[in-house]
Amino acid sequence: MVRVATNVFLIMTSMKKILSLVHRTSCIVLVLCALAVHPFALSPLHGQQLPDSQFENWGDKFNGDAQLTLWHGSNVNQAGFKFTFLYQKPGRTGFCAYVMDRAVGIPKLGIGATGPGYLSLGQPWQYLKGLNVNGATAGTEGGIEWTHRPDTMAVWVKRVGPKTDDEDFHLLYYSWIGTAKSGQYKNKKGGCTPTIRINEESDVRQRTDGNECGIDETVTQVAEGWYRARAKYDEWTLIKVPVLYCDDARPTMCNVIFSAGNYPAFRANDGLYDGNALYVDDVELIYSSKIDRLLVNGEVVKGFDPNSTAVQTFRLTNRETQTINIEALRGIGALTNIKGETAKFPGRRLDNKEMTIVPGELNGKPWVITVRADDGSSTHTYKLKIIN
Repeated sequence: MVRVATNVFLIMTSMKKILSLVHRTSCIVLVLCALAVHPFALSPLHGQQLPDSQFENWGDKFNGDAQLTLWHGSNVNQAGFKFTFLYQKPGRTGFCAYVMDRAVGIPKLGIGATGPGYLSLGQPWQYLKGLNVNGATAGTEGGIEWTHRPDTMAVWVKRVGPKTDDEDFHLLYYSWIGTAKSGQYKNKKGGCTPTIRINEESDVRQRTDGNECGIDETVTQVAEGWYRARAKYDEWTLIKVPVLYCDDARPTMCNVIFSAGNYPAFRANDGLYDGNALYVDDVELIYSSKIDRLLVNGEVVKGFDPNSTAVQTFRLTNRETQTINIEALRGIGALTNIKGETAKFPGRRLDNKEMTIVPGELNGKPWVITVRADDGSSTHTYKLKIIN
């Protein structure tokens, strides 16, 4: 099972400031013209969404099939044979990405396997020394530069194929800080094949899909959103993937993988079915202004309602306390991998750019807590009365 690697380039666009004009009518005309040229120019959300999240930018071809410019498919180029895994299809809106598991190989040489069809912002890679199939290994490395902290990844999908009930499909987002490096990865026979990779998926996701052959240089993983299911969706279906956090800091990199089959799954060589396919379109990152958990002086506010704007009450355990310290967490949860191992994500503390607090009085007026979404798209105000 091999995949061709390609380079990732994130193309960012910008506009010049609109000059001050004398007449209001002229201003409106120019602004409308600017929007017509670049529909995202005045949108604060554009910089915090994934590149080409609607899959409309198609460029060079692989084996005669159009390929996305900013995303990369797990296409195979093996011993002069080419197999396409990523295709352009009519989408929910415009075009969409279509990936499919495929049986690949060279039957005359007795070489063959079913490979997972997937696309990624990172680079699918393969390593096969000569025709030593038993030592073959593959994966995904890298991603894009990224400093944002979304709370949900919403993805429109269709999932079809002959054995959708027997194989997971995967929707995956993960972010990190630093540079991971390893020199060996699990191969087809379960051994470790030497090959050096930077920011390989299994080296970043040590909590849920860690490199079983070890890692030389580690990173700090910041977040992960992972949805997998054995299901069939004949119609476009919206799936919202919660993004969980294990660090408070802003990331420097992220990657996204949309997989039709049993990948990533500790480089499994089975459980893949030729023809199982996934359509993906209109991906949106959602930024929340709500709180998962509220703490006062380190104590969890029990019964806290993140959706309420009414006054909520908290009683201090230490009645002599006069100093009040309020903290808020978001992105708390757990993920269970294919081995049945569960990784807990403690969430992240909101910083002072996301949350402002107007102090109240003990046994008197409530504290007013205003939370802003990471992209500035919304705010939510809470009121907490603290008594002793």
